[in-house]
Amino acid sequence: MRITTHLVNDGVIRLAVNGELDLGTADLLTDAVDEVLATARPAEVILDLARLSLCDSVGVDALLRARAAADTQAVHLTVINPRGIVRRVLDLTGTLDRLTGVPALS
Repeated sequence: MRITTHLVNDGVIRLAVNGELDLGTADLLTDAVDEVLATARPAEVILDLARLSLCDSVGVDALLRARAAADTQAVHLTVINPRGIVRRVLDLTGTLDRLTGVPALS
């Protein structure tokens, strides 16, 4: 998995996640979010999952932990562009709306 950081505008940082988010890579996401929260002090963090090809239950947990870490620092964190199986996993686990603000597919 590869994560690239982009400054969208003052106070908004987008982390583009590419690859698979699973047991072997979840710590990379956690570390990237923690680093951005600690160093950049953004008002908002956007996790762009457009190029994420897989997300298992450990990956879902990592996304939820990222959201919780942001919440503790009063930073708005949102997930955008979940596609295919990633979107389906978020839908099935009941986390799609919580992470994206987009209603479940049902």
